[in-house]
This record gives sequence, C-alpha cells and structure tokens, in this order.
Amino acid sequence: MSFWNFIVPYYEARLQQYERLDLGRCSEGELLAAARETSAWRKFLADLVQEGYTDTEALLRDQTDAADRLQRFLGTALETLGPPPERERFYLIPEPVRVRIPPADKAFAGAPEIGLQDYLDHLKARSDDPVDISGCFDDTGQRRRWQRKTAQVMTEMASFLRWTDDRLRARPGMVPVPLLRDTLLIHLGLTWLGRQPLPVFISRAFANTWNTHHPIHETLADVVYRVLLEQGACSLATMRRRFAELLLGHPGVVPATFMQACREQLASLGAGRVPVFIESGVQGTFILPLLTLSGPSSGMLLYTTVPWLYDTYAPIAYQPRYNYLREMETIVAHDHLFRFSAWRNGRVHVVESTDDRMRRLAAYEIRLFRRLVAER
Repeated sequence: MSFWNFIVPYYEARLQQYERLDLGRCSEGELLAAARETSAWRKFLADLVQEGYTDTEALLRDQTDAADRLQRFLGTALETLGPPPERERFYLIPEPVRVRIPPADKAFAGAPEIGLQDYLDHLKARSDDPVDISGCFDDTGQRRRWQRKTAQVMTEMASFLRWTDDRLRARPGMVPVPLLRDTLLIHLGLTWLGRQPLPVFISRAFANTWNTHHPIHETLADVVYRVLLEQGACSLATMRRRFAELLLGHPGVVPATFMQACREQLASLGAGRVPVFIESGVQGTFILPLLTLSGPSSGMLLYTTVPWLYDTYAPIAYQPRYNYLREMETIVAHDHLFRFSAWRNGRVHVVESTDDRMRRLAAYEIRLFRRLVAER
C-alpha cells in the first residue's frame, strides 16, 4: 500500500506542475528537463507492463490518466522544441531492434545446473572466442541494426564500468559486489581491470525461493516507499537508516530464511573487508537489505534510478536518465543467457539457456564489451 500512497499523488502533482507551464516562455533547457522527466515517467508505465505488472499500470492510469496526459504534454513540448525527433533526444537507442526470444520454459528446459562461480569462470574463459551471429537474424539489415544498437549499449556500459572503477579507486580496500544478473558485464569488466569482485545473486527468482505469502521484492520496495512517505525527498543516509530500522525492527517483514541466505552469500567476502554493492538501479530494493546486513561502512553504486528517487541516489548514480535503464538490463547476456536455479548448501546454482541463438548473441555482447574495455 505504501507504493500506492506515494506514487499516485506524486504522478498527479508533477503532472499538474508541468501542465501549468507556459511552454512559450520556457528556455530550451527548461523544456528539455521537463520532457526528459515526463518521458521517464512514461517509460516507467511501459516497463510496468513489460515486467508483468499490468494491474499496477492500469490502476495508476485509471486514477491519474497518466498515460494520456504524459503523451499530450510531451507532444506539445517536443513540437515547441522542434527537431531532432523525440527518440533521438531522450533515448540511448535511436530505433528498436526486435530479436526473437524463445519462451523461458523452453529456453532453459533440461539445462544442467552449475555453481555460480564456476559459470562465471566459464564465461570469462570464453570471452575472447570468435562468434558467428549471422544465423541469428531474419536478414542482414536486422543484424546490422542490432549490431549498431549493441555497440551503443556496450559503449555506455564501458563508461559505467570506468565510472565505477574510478569510485572504487577512491575507496581503496573496499570490495566490489555486483548484484547479478543485471550487472554481469560489470562483474566481468572489473575482473578484466584486475579487481576481484564478489558476485552476489539476489534476484526476484532467488527471493521467491523463500516467498511464503507475498513476493519479497515487493515487500522490500514497500519499505522504501514507507520511508518516502515519512521523510519526503531524503538523503541516502536517511534512507539507509530508516530502511534498516523498519526492516530489523519488524522481523516478520521478510522471511528470516531469506535474510540468512543473504548473510551466507556475504560471508564469502571475508572478515574485515567492506563491500560496495553495484546494481543496475530503479529502487535499490535488494541493495538496501544488503547494506543493512553489512554495516554502516558499506557502500552502493547504481547505474540509474526513477525520477522520484534521484534526490536520494544522485550521489551514487551514474546516469540521471531512467529511460536508458531497460536497454542495459535487457541485453541478451543479462536477460536471456542464464538464470537462478537453486540455493543449495549455501551456494547459488544457475542454468544457461539451451537456445543456441541466445548463447551466440550473448557471447557477441561480452566479446565486444571486452574489446571496448581494453581500448579504454
């Protein structure tokens, strides 16, 4: 309920604010800032649908008419701004490229389990292997569009890696801890830069292993919005403190078995070593409990976040534009190559897709990323 109590009035208030703007009197910078933020809100609505939260998106749309109002405002703002077109102003990728993705139940059917660290070692060993992707597309034009898009995303990821490495250099002795799957490339990149990151696999599928009544990631997100309702726009220190108080002060918020599994993953960090958790972003849902468990000296780095949390996460967020996030999260290597399978004997086990196209496309992404990291 905390999410709804926060997000509905937030959308309504911000929409009213922008609808009252006299666009003819705004500078180009003011127009661009307004259009970037409202386009991010619209992207968030689309992402809710893409991730299966159709009821959530429908309720938000019904209560605020957000989709239509955002479209009207953006249309007017973009008409006032003039060329170049919207997608070139606000999105990393100038055109979508569709790749046929096999259904998950078929793509992983019969795949053998492998320990997470063994699998990561396997990927690193293959990262220089040549790969042929010509048979993965319907025609040459589609392949070339996908390669152009992939080059843009990998360039962005290489920049994020360098930004991350710079911050790790400023805090010597801290251990980078990428959260997989969405930061697989960052994990691999850090190893190529000579670091020894500790991979932690805490995803929705991992959390649902201990799900009893309600999805754990939704429960944790609700705690984030309880803090926002209490504090309003708040600092990262305030978010960390109140999140920890709400989580630890109410032991039944999430199952104790889930928290223990998180502790066991962090135990491999070793005594006296302080983690910096690295995530793709949005709400910090899984990083915040890890920060709670690992103590006040631990840190976090995000690729980006939603607009209403940017005041909180700006000091540790690489990119202010939420629109770019899904491009990072949904590359083949992050979204379709492997997934969580089991938690057994204190270890994460994963399975790799049995679809040859997915493995080849992911291998292409990893190889290109490695080349860009070496060049930089």
